[in-house]
Amino acid sequence: MNLRRNTKEEIIDVALELFSINGFDATSLSDISSELSITKAALFKHFSSKDEILSSVIKMMDEEDRKRAEEMNVPVSLKVEDEKAYRNVKKNDFLFFALSQFDYWTENKRAVEYRRFLSLERFVRDDLKIKWDENFVSGPLSYTKDVLESLGLENYERKAMRLWSLMFLSYSLYDRGDDRETLKETLKEEISEILEMKNEI
Repeated sequence: MNLRRNTKEEIIDVALELFSINGFDATSLSDISSELSITKAALFKHFSSKDEILSSVIKMMDEEDRKRAEEMNVPVSLKVEDEKAYRNVKKNDFLFFALSQFDYWTENKRAVEYRRFLSLERFVRDDLKIKWDENFVSGPLSYTKDVLESLGLENYERKAMRLWSLMFLSYSLYDRGDDRETLKETLKEEISEILEMKNEI
């Protein structure tokens, strides 16, 4: 493989790809170094173990998630951690963020591999089961509740459950081969209705 970027970043990306295909336990450091056409000794200059690579993968994805929220003008963390960030949240910004999340988790190579990896490993490792929950279950559900409450919507808890259920189902429908643009358009209509902004788009 031609190392187009710095070796450490390349190792993380290749490891994530192999983890998502073979699983963490079935992927060896030799597999990673072989895919990169480097020696294990060269790999050890950057990472001391496979677990350290995994930690770097998780850190990278968490950082990407944080940056995306910042760029789209929506809160980065839960309300209990940063209540001030929720004071000026806007419906249009949150709608755009929700739709961009669908694009990200179904189109972005890293995100697709990471979602597949966590989906598999949640049944194997307790720490990754927790990470799956943070990224795809209780984490986004709690975040959505916080946003909808801050927007002043009635029955915000029920609406948050409906919104996140639609998002999660849409990921699964895309995975089975449904048309992404059709799913995205349906999401836009449904989320707009939940946000009570049907006449604003």
